[in-house]
Amino acid sequence: MKLLYAAMVNLACILTGPLVAQTTNSWSLGSPMPTPRQGPFTGVIGSKIYVAGGVRNNAFLTVNEIYDTTTNTWSTGAPMPTGRWLGASAVVNNIFYAMGGGGGNAAVVEAYDPATNTWSTKAPMPIADTSMKAAVENNIIYVVGGASNGRLATLLSYNPATNVWSTLAPLQLGKSESAVGLLGSTIVGGLPNSGATTAETEGFNAATNSWTTLAPMPTARQAGCFGVTAGKLYVGGGDASGTPLSGSPLSMLEAYDVSANSWTSGLPSMPDAVVAPGSAIVGGTLYCFGAGSAGNPAEPGYNYVQIYQPAGGTPAISAGGILSAGAFGGFTSVAPGSWIEIYGNNLAADTRSWGSSDFTGINAPTSLDGTAVTIGGQSAFIDYISPGQVNALVPSGVPTGLQQITVKTAGGMSAAHNVTVNAAQPGLLAPSTFNINEVPYVVAILGDGSYALPAGAIPGVTSRPAKPGDALTLYGVGFGPVTPASPAGQLVQQLNSLSLPFQMSIGGNPAILIYYGLAPGYTGLYQFDVTVPSVAPGAAALTFSLNGIAGTQTLYLAVGN
Repeated sequence: MKLLYAAMVNLACILTGPLVAQTTNSWSLGSPMPTPRQGPFTGVIGSKIYVAGGVRNNAFLTVNEIYDTTTNTWSTGAPMPTGRWLGASAVVNNIFYAMGGGGGNAAVVEAYDPATNTWSTKAPMPIADTSMKAAVENNIIYVVGGASNGRLATLLSYNPATNVWSTLAPLQLGKSESAVGLLGSTIVGGLPNSGATTAETEGFNAATNSWTTLAPMPTARQAGCFGVTAGKLYVGGGDASGTPLSGSPLSMLEAYDVSANSWTSGLPSMPDAVVAPGSAIVGGTLYCFGAGSAGNPAEPGYNYVQIYQPAGGTPAISAGGILSAGAFGGFTSVAPGSWIEIYGNNLAADTRSWGSSDFTGINAPTSLDGTAVTIGGQSAFIDYISPGQVNALVPSGVPTGLQQITVKTAGGMSAAHNVTVNAAQPGLLAPSTFNINEVPYVVAILGDGSYALPAGAIPGVTSRPAKPGDALTLYGVGFGPVTPASPAGQLVQQLNSLSLPFQMSIGGNPAILIYYGLAPGYTGLYQFDVTVPSVAPGAAALTFSLNGIAGTQTLYLAVGN
């Protein structure tokens, strides 16, 4: 998540890394991909993009690297069993499918489940196929074209629920390395045929099992970066020549609007011209991963992460796009006075956090650069905006129960989305960067400023295990009202304590509570000063209860002798 509290600068750097500043209709660069490569498989699950396989230096890769779009950071998942490149990929019901591709078994289908970090093998494709692309409609994967002893006009469908492949009406013209996307009920695909690139574009209607010819692309190309957002198919980069390994990379970006059956040219060019990148869309933003200069598997490949934010339109909140602060548990329910994250498209015209000039005295802003949020009809307080994410503080007076959230910008008002508001929705700060060797540690700061973690657990971060008798400071959100009262959106001016009964245990023994209330000088941030009880060394379970109800996070504290 984008950390919400500007004064916690050192902690913010440790938890999130640098975020990508973004304005509409512009390109930016993300954190470089750890493994440079061409032609990887890509899939989006939540706010994360899974980039698997690819090729570099004639080696077909199995690596599976995961890009978190909210933190601009990379992590690693279980490797793909079969190394390959230039295949089709898709996601259905949070399962990432990698289909076919060159360098390995070109009919193989493997599926990755991030919940278990495991791969499984599915029914193979009816034909060995490479250089094809896929789109998903109604949980059916459609695989368009490809290459196998020439360009293919084949259209295949795969039903993950039944693990069955079917053959559908063929393309009018055989194509490989196309740009493919779902626009309404039309699957749009186009680009190269045998021997040369083409600007020819076709649309498939699954209901009638038929193809129609659409407006041609202004620039004939193959192997570009592509994705659908805001009702348009964007295609950037690729190779212009149609001759394999020719080295004619493009940087230009064009967009197709199915409602007008027309293409838009003159959009901002990619920072770097590329051939055969991986492609993904998250929060209305196009991400292009890696690639090469000629589509030659002998190339070392690039590690670029090129990011395009289309021009703004009406804001839209994504399905499931409202969570309590992700580093504090990321719950689907929220509470008055708690921080939330809102994900979607066109949520802001630029990217920034609040600054001191946005405050009126001790009162936090209710809008930033024209972006405002209402929850239950009340104005929320806005800490951070970007086209794909807004962080907001729920007002104290929002009633419990089902409430509506809207985002308003210069582009209009989003459709309302429902969220459940509870009297409290407590969570302690424990971001994914504090998950060490599959042990989720809470963020606990010792008196000397170091972190209570195994020594050297995070490179560049001073840490040591806590000892019995050590004083620690922890942080949380969503713990409910305090006494004396301090309304959400105002910087806390005095010491206070939780109004609801609170207990904390470490290693099964009660911790001594020194302070438990809102953190002075902040808003919406709770501070817990505790003393470590006598517990055995190791990873000690840290639990808490609020008003007699146990917290739902699984957390640990590193304890030494």
